[in-house]
Amino acid sequence: MTRVETLRDLKEKVQAGFDNNEETLKRFGKTYSTQLKAYLMETNCRDVGDIGCPHGIWRPLDASGWYANENPENPDESDTLFLNKTSPRVLKIYSLLDALTSDYLMDSWVKKKRGMDYCWLTRGLLLHWANRPDWEERGTGLRFNDGLTPEVDAGNFSMKAWHGANVFLHGIDEVLAKAKDLFAITSVRWQKRSAGDVAISAEWYSNGKVTFNRAADVDEVLSVVSEMAIQYEEELKLATKFRDTKMTAFEIDFTTKIDLDRFSEVVSKGVGEMRLWLVETESQPDFRRFRGVDLHNWDRIFLDIGSDFAFLTIPGEGCVNAAPRLATIQGEDNAGKTRIYFDGVDVFGNR
Repeated sequence: MTRVETLRDLKEKVQAGFDNNEETLKRFGKTYSTQLKAYLMETNCRDVGDIGCPHGIWRPLDASGWYANENPENPDESDTLFLNKTSPRVLKIYSLLDALTSDYLMDSWVKKKRGMDYCWLTRGLLLHWANRPDWEERGTGLRFNDGLTPEVDAGNFSMKAWHGANVFLHGIDEVLAKAKDLFAITSVRWQKRSAGDVAISAEWYSNGKVTFNRAADVDEVLSVVSEMAIQYEEELKLATKFRDTKMTAFEIDFTTKIDLDRFSEVVSKGVGEMRLWLVETESQPDFRRFRGVDLHNWDRIFLDIGSDFAFLTIPGEGCVNAAPRLATIQGEDNAGKTRIYFDGVDVFGNR
């Protein structure tokens, strides 16, 4: 295996995979090369050494801010992950590993590394390319786990609807519109066409992951990932500015009422993807008040929550990424469609 030493080497390696998949798609109707995946990660770690590597160690490439993984224990698994740390808060990690391995490595890394978190893409960010020239939505994933309800009584909902240029099931648009208004969007598939051909076909997920099912040009792919990363970093800056200047709470609205008793049981244990460890300080039939820590950074937080709303206060210099994390995970688990406000202004891509 040729060692990746430069950014050009990396681009050539990725481009070869794109070209091979396009060729096999034309000849056999399917792709065989591993699809490129990218993960947007929020970090409060300053240096690459503090960040760590999910699979081996990071080795710098010739371009500033670019790194390849090196696995001394298994050299064949080197040059399979690539880090772009050209911004202080949002990392871009590209993976040439299969999906199950990539997701496992990223999830393990986030759970064990203090200061690391996913970039939680709210509805507005997942729909970032809506109404853009040459871009078309080609599918939606929706989920409602009803996770606070005992399994025997749970009313789960999960659907992935991929569609092409032609509609064969009339009335499906109305069903999807109703489901989108009630449930959380977990993924969106976007397609970009150029000169009549598919330039990019990619699926974005709510945890900041994107899988490129098809692509024609590696530079355009890197540009698309960078565009979302820049947008997320701007949202972090805006949310931090609001928090620091207005001294009030993030407001999160739910479309589905949640079970407050069950919610209290979950957060009191400090387990699960929300990564909140909270102590209940006030209880009323339709309201709970908590204080505790965000396990992402061990920052203090305060949470007031009702059956269809929450007020999240992140004091001092605490990380505001807790707001989209709470909104995204609660939405997918039990709260349905969510929106985040700060002093009446939509934040994290909902504008």
